Amino acid sequence: MPARKNTSPDVIASLRSVVPGVFDAAQRSGTGHRKHAVALYKLQLQCHDADTESLTGEDAFNKEFIRNLNKILGIKKREPSAEKVVKLVATFVQVSYEKDMHAHAKRKAKPDGDNDTDDVFGDRDGENEDADMDTASSRFAELLIKYLLQGFQAKEKQIRMRCCQIVAMSVTSLGEIDEELYFDLVKRLTERIRDKEAAIRVHAAIALSKLQSGEDSDGGEVTEALLGLMQSDPSAEVRRAVLLNIAKPPGTLPYVLERARDVDATNRKCLFLKVMPPIDYHLLSIEDRERLLAAGVNDRDPNVKRACVRMIGESWLTFANQNLLELTSSLDVVDSPAASKVMQALFAAYPEIPENLQFDQELWGALTPEMAFIIRSTLEFFCERKDADNMDKHLPEAMQLARLLELFGARLETEQDDELRPDFEFVIHQLLLIAKMSDFPDELGRREMLTLMRKMILVPEIPENNIEAIADIIRKLSVNEQDFIRIMVEVVSDVRELAPAVTNTSPEDVRLEALLVSIKSLIIIKYILQRSFDTLSEGSSMYGLLTECVVPAVQSSETVLQEYGIECLALCCLLDKGLAVDNVMLFVQAVKQGGGELHAKGLAALLDIAFMYGIADLAASLGEPKDFVELLYAELESSDARVQAMAGEGIARLLYAHRIPEPADVLEELLVLYFHPSTSGNDALRQCLTYFFPAYSYMSSENQAVMQQVAVSSVCRLAGVLKQQNTDAQTGGATHGQAAQQIVTWSDPRIFDAIAAMNTGSSSLRSSARMGSYTQIAIDALKRIFSESPATRKVLIQMGNKLSLDENTPHIQLQQMLVLARSVAQQGVFSDMISRNALARFEATLLKHLEVESVEDVNLESWLEEPEMAPVFEFISSLDGDAVDASSDDGIGSVSEDEGASASDSEHDAAGKHSQVSVLSNLNVRSAIPIAANAGTRNPLKRGREKHIEELTREIDELLESDDDDGDDDPNSYMSAED
Repeated sequence: MPARKNTSPDVIASLRSVVPGVFDAAQRSGTGHRKHAVALYKLQLQCHDADTESLTGEDAFNKEFIRNLNKILGIKKREPSAEKVVKLVATFVQVSYEKDMHAHAKRKAKPDGDNDTDDVFGDRDGENEDADMDTASSRFAELLIKYLLQGFQAKEKQIRMRCCQIVAMSVTSLGEIDEELYFDLVKRLTERIRDKEAAIRVHAAIALSKLQSGEDSDGGEVTEALLGLMQSDPSAEVRRAVLLNIAKPPGTLPYVLERARDVDATNRKCLFLKVMPPIDYHLLSIEDRERLLAAGVNDRDPNVKRACVRMIGESWLTFANQNLLELTSSLDVVDSPAASKVMQALFAAYPEIPENLQFDQELWGALTPEMAFIIRSTLEFFCERKDADNMDKHLPEAMQLARLLELFGARLETEQDDELRPDFEFVIHQLLLIAKMSDFPDELGRREMLTLMRKMILVPEIPENNIEAIADIIRKLSVNEQDFIRIMVEVVSDVRELAPAVTNTSPEDVRLEALLVSIKSLIIIKYILQRSFDTLSEGSSMYGLLTECVVPAVQSSETVLQEYGIECLALCCLLDKGLAVDNVMLFVQAVKQGGGELHAKGLAALLDIAFMYGIADLAASLGEPKDFVELLYAELESSDARVQAMAGEGIARLLYAHRIPEPADVLEELLVLYFHPSTSGNDALRQCLTYFFPAYSYMSSENQAVMQQVAVSSVCRLAGVLKQQNTDAQTGGATHGQAAQQIVTWSDPRIFDAIAAMNTGSSSLRSSARMGSYTQIAIDALKRIFSESPATRKVLIQMGNKLSLDENTPHIQLQQMLVLARSVAQQGVFSDMISRNALARFEATLLKHLEVESVEDVNLESWLEEPEMAPVFEFISSLDGDAVDASSDDGIGSVSEDEGASASDSEHDAAGKHSQVSVLSNLNVRSAIPIAANAGTRNPLKRGREKHIEELTREIDELLESDDDDGDDDPNSYMSAED
């Protein structure tokens, strides 16, 4: 260590002015932090040189630095001045470490003769090296970390956040630290990644990821903690921080790839844009590559999809040496469901790739699965863009395609290796897809291709996807639909007649061979019906196939034939309404008695037929439309997630197409099913309904009125099943409050108007009628409060506050809501402070829209004369006070019985008027609003006691006045009120 200089002690005395000056300058500008850090480093050295033995100068610098640092530890997140100071501290630690390392390297570079030490002891060099690294800067860094670790346990979240932030930004510049300090730091950071504040967990995760050592990155405690955080933390920012900073050896890559299905779109985008590009895709297995690319190109967010394509075009192609064939060979194109989408997305983003491809004639005769896939994808890209020039350049003639199909068909027949047969079948399928894109301009080529297609479809072991492609080619070669049906009917007859003869075999082999022929015939019939649109007639050739093939298959004892037969019969019913009405009970029987695939296909047939013709037209065969709906309800409760999702999607389609006569009840069932915890694992159902509800509600005002009609009843049904969601962390579903908020959002006419204005390009005004049906939700909720459980009441009053009232709200409904709200407050329905404050806020909102300064200004007597208010007063007068249970011991009074209720039948009208007057007298002008008065300054317990005393005093006064009027002196009245 160099000799210390004798510096004036004025340097230590000037710390109180110099260090604050540097901190102040750093807060004023976002640049120049390195210059300020260098100034602090020089000042630190001066203080160290001014000291002799007791290190008082160094201690003085450290104390002054910590004193200034304390001023920003309690400042809230994203405060610019505090963020600049944090950056200054991190830069100072980094500059100090760089200066020390530079000085250490410079000393080690000196010749041995320049050192004044004698090499007498063997470990002298190690001691000198340790002494060289023990500098004022290293001691300051350890002191700073130890001091910040104390703030990890602070009660204030701002202090914990700032301490974790500084540690996260400085930990990479610490150099070699004490082992005990290292483990203490890891322990404290592991505790902070479980902090309740997301911002603290973010910085703790960043700091902890930088402490991953080489031997720990493959599965140590730090890595396991970070992986658990990345998988299960509820905050997207925390998961993103771990994703970007965690070490990525092969052992952690599968967990990193899981973020391709993260619920946050930004996290998914970061994975493709920042995390995966530096990683060689050869390190991933083929299955991992397939899952990653499938998640990227199928993502609903276009930014994520573009990031995935950018990763392929800029990173993966680079690792493949800009060779598209090599990149395609790394994918399983034969069995990959996403390879075609990946290639089309890549070509769309980088059109120069397909435009520069050249396909020689020699290449066509030696096609591999990867090359055939590239050629087909290139031609599809040009076909979608309607690029006739490139299509003519690369697409072979019909005669050449026919010869290629015959060539590879012959190779497939002679191939004995079962592992290579799928490759030839894939090449043939690609050639068939290429043939679909041809226009077949020459007649000779058309005839040759048609003959070849009829020959290929007769091959016994032809795959089903090739049958579909051949059907498309024959449809393109046919003159019209009748010609197509005629050709395909002849093909079916050939398949049944030219079945290979089975001799000298067992009856079981004969049965299996006949079964395979029947299945192939039904598959061909299915593709014929899917491409037909003309109505079936009894004299048509297609009707003959129905009676000869489809009906016997449905009546067969073989389950697989029944499944194909049901599917073909459903397609026939879509072409003939009379046939559908006659056979609807057959599909119902398949749903009720069938199992597995037969049950699913029967349900799909019912839903398709109902969508085509409507439930009302099919109900003649079932009895009543409600019987058909009840059948669908039973499928919604199926234990099979696939059947449940199919039923939910089918009912949603029927609702959207207005095929259900009474949609309100059905919509309510779907709402309950959507939020029910039992469907939390059915992603297909949840995704379908997530799209359906806003699409249905915002399609028309009539649909939104139906949503408004069932809003309250749906929330009441959900409150019972979701009341444990707030405390049950394992369900992961929505709470009853979130469900209510979502249903109110779908019922909001403001969103409907905004979407309508966006679609039409003009602004539309909300009408009072539509706002009236919207605010009717609050009226229904207030009425249900009197009869529901305490948990449901709490949700209902919060639901009222979520409604958006404006100037279009009908005035009469504002009055109705205020009368009901004051009745709820008067009868003491709510016992908890949260619900009572929510009721007070709702009353305040109503008074604001009624343009009333205070509750005392409300004239209830004038509202009695309005006919529209009669139903509300009648509802209140019909309430039984004993039925309203506040479920509390706070002494809030219950509803008193109305006087004059024993009027005779002849005086019924007068009694009704008297009942409304009695109700009016019970509606005290003192509402629930004083409950929330001065809520920010008064103790809630004190407010509750004061309210309790106020209620008791008022009840005692009323009882005493009543005793004076009757001339009685019963002390029990006082005692009962006191109790």
